Amino acid sequence: MRRAAWRYLVCAIALLASWWLLLLWAADAQWSAPFSPQARQDFNGSAFQEVFGHAEARDDQLAVQAASADYSSLQTLSVNVEAADFAILRYHFVDFPRTLELSLVFRTAVAPDDVQTISLPWPGAGAAAFDLSQVPAWHGTIIEIGFAEFATAQLVPPERGFAPFELGHVALWSKSWRGDVAALVTDWFGAWPWSQRSVHALGREGDAPHARSAIVFVALAAVASVGWSILLLGLRGRAATIAALACAAGAWILLDVRWQVGLGERLMATRALYADVPWEQRKALVGDSATLHAADEIKTLLREEPGWGRILVNSSSGYSLLRLMWHLQPLNTAALWRADTATHLPDGCLIVFYATDAWYSDPSMRRLLAHSKRVWPQGVLMKSGFEGDDEVIVFRYRHAP
Repeated sequence: MRRAAWRYLVCAIALLASWWLLLLWAADAQWSAPFSPQARQDFNGSAFQEVFGHAEARDDQLAVQAASADYSSLQTLSVNVEAADFAILRYHFVDFPRTLELSLVFRTAVAPDDVQTISLPWPGAGAAAFDLSQVPAWHGTIIEIGFAEFATAQLVPPERGFAPFELGHVALWSKSWRGDVAALVTDWFGAWPWSQRSVHALGREGDAPHARSAIVFVALAAVASVGWSILLLGLRGRAATIAALACAAGAWILLDVRWQVGLGERLMATRALYADVPWEQRKALVGDSATLHAADEIKTLLREEPGWGRILVNSSSGYSLLRLMWHLQPLNTAALWRADTATHLPDGCLIVFYATDAWYSDPSMRRLLAHSKRVWPQGVLMKSGFEGDDEVIVFRYRHAP
C-alpha cells in the first residue's frame, strides 16, 4: 500500500514538473533567467501626464475623466531605460471600459520623432503583462512611454466609446520566469476585441511572437500525463486506454471552457454598448458611423431610382467599400475594385466613389468615366482639382456622349 502511494506521489511530481517545463517552453522563457526579475522600474499612474483628453492625479493614480475632441485619450511619461534590460511590461487600470481599445506608445532615443504603438489586451480588474522582448521597435534607450485609448476600431462608435477610468500602476521588469509566464497568461486569457477569427480563436487573435499556442500546450500536457501514467503507474491495456481517453476529454473540455470564457468577454463588451439602447436605435450604433451616414445620403439621393438599377461602389479601402455595400442594402450594389477590369458595364448604371480620389487621380478610372456625368455633387468629371470635402461622389455611367 505504501509503495503504491509513493508511486502516485512520484507520478504527481513528474506531472507537475512536466507541466511547468511546458509552460516555460510555451512562454519562450530563457532557461538561464532567474525566477523573479532582478531589476524593475515602477511608476505610479499619477506620474503620467495627459496629452489628449482630460486627466488629473488622485493619490497615486491618474483619473482620466474625458476624451479629446476626436474621442481618444493619451497619457505619457518621460523615462530613461534600456529596452534590453526591461522587456516585460506590467500595467494596471481601474474601471477600464470594455468599449475602449488600449495601446502602448513609446519613443526611443534613436528615433525620438517616431511614435511606436503596440496593441494591448483589455486590462481587466488586475495587473496584466506583455512581453516586449521580440517587438522590433523595442530597442535602444526608451525615452518615453504612455498609453493611448480609443473606441474599439470597427466595432464601437467613437462618440460612445469613452467612459472615465483610472491608470493605477505601471512597471517595467527585466526578463524572468515569473514575468514570461505572466505575459503568457495575459496573452492566453486577456480579452481581445471581436474579429473574423473570434468564432474559433483561443485568446489573442493575432500572432504573438513570444507565446506559443494554448492548443499545443494542452495537447502536449495531455500526452505527458498519459506517458507518465503508463511509465510510473504501470497502466496497461484497458486501463491505459481509459487514461488516454480521459486526458483527451479533459484537454478538450479545458480548451472549450477557455473558448467560452473568451466569447463571454466579447459578449460583455457588446452588452456594454447595446444593453441600455432601445432596439430600434441599435442599428445606428456601428463602429463606422461615417459610412452609415454616407449610405443614408446615397439612399436619399437615389430614392427615385428603380429598385433594379445597378450601383457600383469604389473606395480607397476594401473595408470601407464592403461596409458601404452592407449599409446600402437592399439596393442592387456590386464592388468596382479596378477600372481596368470593368468591362461591359450597363449603360446608365451609377458609380459611387466613397472616401477616394480615384475618380480623377487614376488614369484608367478617368478613361472609364470619360463620357459619364457626375450627378452628386452636381457637375461633370473634367475639373481642375479634387474637392476634398466630398466623401461621396456619384456618376451616371455612359458608354458614349
